[in-house]
Amino acid sequence: MAIEDADVRRFVTWKIFPFALVVGTIWYYRQKGVTFKSLKRKLAAIVLANLMARFNKKREIVATKKRLFSNLEEQKTNRSQKLQILEIGVGGGANFTFYPSGSQVVCLDPNPNFKSYIQQSIEESNVEMKRFIQGFAEKLETVEDDSVDSVVCSMVLCSVRDLDKTMSEVRRVLKPNGTFYFIEHVAAKRGTCLHRVQGWLNPIWYCFSGDCQVNKETGKAIDRAGFSKTSINNLNLNTYVFLIRPILWGTATK
Repeated sequence: MAIEDADVRRFVTWKIFPFALVVGTIWYYRQKGVTFKSLKRKLAAIVLANLMARFNKKREIVATKKRLFSNLEEQKTNRSQKLQILEIGVGGGANFTFYPSGSQVVCLDPNPNFKSYIQQSIEESNVEMKRFIQGFAEKLETVEDDSVDSVVCSMVLCSVRDLDKTMSEVRRVLKPNGTFYFIEHVAAKRGTCLHRVQGWLNPIWYCFSGDCQVNKETGKAIDRAGFSKTSINNLNLNTYVFLIRPILWGTATK
């Protein structure tokens, strides 16, 4: 009898209870009018904001971003105005701390749940949010031609659907001589073991990472985008996720 009772308890604990918890959670959020898609976005904002905050604390990343953004202040086309930055895939605003004081940032992201994290980053830095745009890099319809001094992408281009269209939009919104700043993980060199592994695992990674793809040849897309000048560098970052190597960083001038 005692054995049967123990079996029943195990069944309830490990089978019935988890199932009931999942069903109850779904029912609760449906009663609140929360859809699965909106819940997924909330969770994504929590996870990604914290991951990028930790990523930005890595010694190599801090040093690289300081070098990357060191000449942002020089990008102002009108010294009497504030620096105008468009950050694509702004997330929680982890890059704000590297921007010159008083910069005005147009924040673009498809996930509106990042707004609270952006506000926190603004309070911890000396930048201003000019506006938040919920949208995608391939369609910057609400950003005017030749309207921003700089465009920034940080670990974002891995998830865009059309790299060439994105680069075209970046060039369109930049002012003459404006600069595109980027730091992105990209596909490994063709013919290497890592490149083959990235190709094999990319479909699985894409499903579980929220649209991130590890086999994007972002450097080639930047090279063929028609910028007047490009500077692309490699970053040897020791990360436990070997799939998101190598990392490229640099600038491209309109």
